[in-house]
Amino acid sequence: MAISLQTAVLSAMVGTLLLAAALTYLRTLPNAPRGLGYWSGGFWVHVSGYACTAFIQPPLQTLLGEILQAASAILILAGTAVFMGRSVRPPLLVVGISLVAFWALFGAVAELGFVLRTLPVFMLSGGALLLTAWLLWRRSSVGRLGTGYRVVSVVFVLWGLHRLDYPFLRPIESFAPYGFIIAEVLAIAAAVGLMLVAQHSLMERAEAEGAARNLADKALRKQLDIQQSIIDAVSIPIFLKDSDDRIISANRAFMELFGRPSAEILGISVTEIWNDPSADKIFRIAEESLVRGQSEVVETQLTLPGRERRDYVVSKVPLLIDGAERPAIVGVLQDMTDHKRAELKLFESEKRFRDFAESSSDWLWETDVDGRFTFFAHGSGNYSGHVPETNLGKTRFEATIEDLTSEKWRAHIADLEARRPFTGFRYLLRGDDGHDVAVAINGVPIFNDDGEFLGYRGTGSDVTQQREAEISRDRARLEAERANRAKSEFLATMSHEFRTPLNAILGFSEMLAKEVLGPLGKDGYRDYADAIHDSGAHMLALVNDILDISAIEVGKRTFAKEEIAVLDMLKECTVEVSTIAADKSINLEVGVPSERLTVLADTRSVRQIVLNLLSNAVKFTPEGGWIRLTAKPDRGDMIAISVEDNGEGIAPERLPTITDPFSQSGSHPHHSREGTGLGLSIVKSLVEAHSGEFKIESTLGVGTKVTVWLQASLGPNLAVAEHQYAGPKALPEENPGEG
Repeated sequence: MAISLQTAVLSAMVGTLLLAAALTYLRTLPNAPRGLGYWSGGFWVHVSGYACTAFIQPPLQTLLGEILQAASAILILAGTAVFMGRSVRPPLLVVGISLVAFWALFGAVAELGFVLRTLPVFMLSGGALLLTAWLLWRRSSVGRLGTGYRVVSVVFVLWGLHRLDYPFLRPIESFAPYGFIIAEVLAIAAAVGLMLVAQHSLMERAEAEGAARNLADKALRKQLDIQQSIIDAVSIPIFLKDSDDRIISANRAFMELFGRPSAEILGISVTEIWNDPSADKIFRIAEESLVRGQSEVVETQLTLPGRERRDYVVSKVPLLIDGAERPAIVGVLQDMTDHKRAELKLFESEKRFRDFAESSSDWLWETDVDGRFTFFAHGSGNYSGHVPETNLGKTRFEATIEDLTSEKWRAHIADLEARRPFTGFRYLLRGDDGHDVAVAINGVPIFNDDGEFLGYRGTGSDVTQQREAEISRDRARLEAERANRAKSEFLATMSHEFRTPLNAILGFSEMLAKEVLGPLGKDGYRDYADAIHDSGAHMLALVNDILDISAIEVGKRTFAKEEIAVLDMLKECTVEVSTIAADKSINLEVGVPSERLTVLADTRSVRQIVLNLLSNAVKFTPEGGWIRLTAKPDRGDMIAISVEDNGEGIAPERLPTITDPFSQSGSHPHHSREGTGLGLSIVKSLVEAHSGEFKIESTLGVGTKVTVWLQASLGPNLAVAEHQYAGPKALPEENPGEG
């Protein structure tokens, strides 16, 4: 039975209309896949093309049908591309459909042949459907609906190929109705396939969203667990109470504070667990703060169950919870008891520090890393008219009036640059009244925990009065030294004036004693002349000692250094004192090495040294005693000359001052004591003038040994040989140091 074209078109239009409506419905569902809008639009355009064929008369029927069929294919391709996640630009779709419409109108106006006019349009339409099939086939390798995508792809391939045969089969009148039926079957199959693909996409999205929600729920629970763990790790008690004043959450510190598990705390009001009538008032928040979402902080004292009353800072923060009419309150309890006790101790320590600073005559200071004063603390002292705070913001270099290039300042700057502590650094400032102020400071560097230098900290003292006292003392010392030097210079220059009259007395008394000009008449006059001569000689010796020490002190004593044979010098000196020693029956011994010893010195000075030592030894050695004079190489290039006796010795307390001018070893002025007490002082001065050394060893009641070291003239490494003794008497058999 033949089917009319009108019947075929209406049948195709009804089926496609239902499918277009179904696709439109799917588009309205939540989480509908992308591209459904283009798909439903493409099939609505496809239905419109069939409507034109059924209800509009040629030639407009054919023209509109061809344009709408091509537009339908383009929209379906666009929907598939969007469904696959590709981007589609609507202006390009408009341009493509416009080109199809332009070509169709051009072919109708130009009265082109059917094949020539329809071939480009249906090639574009079929190509769009074949490209849609290719995109769906590529999607078949992804997801669980691979076979379904391939089936739908095959349907679009057949639909596209059927579009390509339209220019050739449409002119055949008997085939036209069947062509419409085939096209509609393929269109319906394609629409059903797209609906299945869309439905599967909806299901996958729903499953993905469900899985995502599960993951989100797990992540949320994990996050909540982490947050609770973090809150539990906080050592400060934290709790959350609802608008009915019941605790709905609390951290571990809050539970430990009360010694109760969460089951006994959650759901209970604050006043039930807090043994304090003021707790309810403390943990409530003002209505105004609640409305504005502002926090409140309260300092109060609370009594824990079974514990002492302690100081707390309570922070209350409104928190809006979903489904609750009124905000809940987050409470944070910070125990400030120990902190306040520490603050009290710190305050007491600082007060003690201030009291010490205010009562001290010193001041405390601190500088920053650049050396600028940032802090001073001091008492109410006058500080010589200087107030330390006037130097705040200044460096020590800016405050001083001294020359910073001096050696003292260069050394101080080096200490500061090396971050070394310093003590007793003195410098001058300009006082507030214009006078110079001397200060002495001590300082230590300060560093933080990372070892970073922060500055210096230390103490300061006003030493202006001390400095003035030192200046006065130095002036007095200089004046005394100047007066002493003037005295010595006077005595040194008066040597001729002293010696001339004494020499005259000695000369005339000697003439009288020897009766040079004739007899005196009586023997008594001769005795008087001898007494005058002896007193004059003694007076001359005293004057010579005074003049010698004065000349040495003022540097007017000249030295002519030459090689001196030590043995010859010792023999000469012993001869001069041998008579006096023999009168007291003193055994005088001289011991020198067998080889020749020489010293490089002034002959007069060496003789004076040895004679003074021998004279002192004879003077302080009792009758029947002994004196030993020795010389030997010592200390490499020195000659040691020693005079040792078994006299009465020197008391230990007198040894440090025994070489001072006018000092004597004994306390009785008439017990074998004659002279000025300058002998040892002259010896020491002469030895030091020769760059030598002087040493006294003495034991009271045992004896004394004096040693001087003079420079040898033969160089170092002198051989030490056996001593040979020469003198008026032989070496005694028994040890003279005993007894």
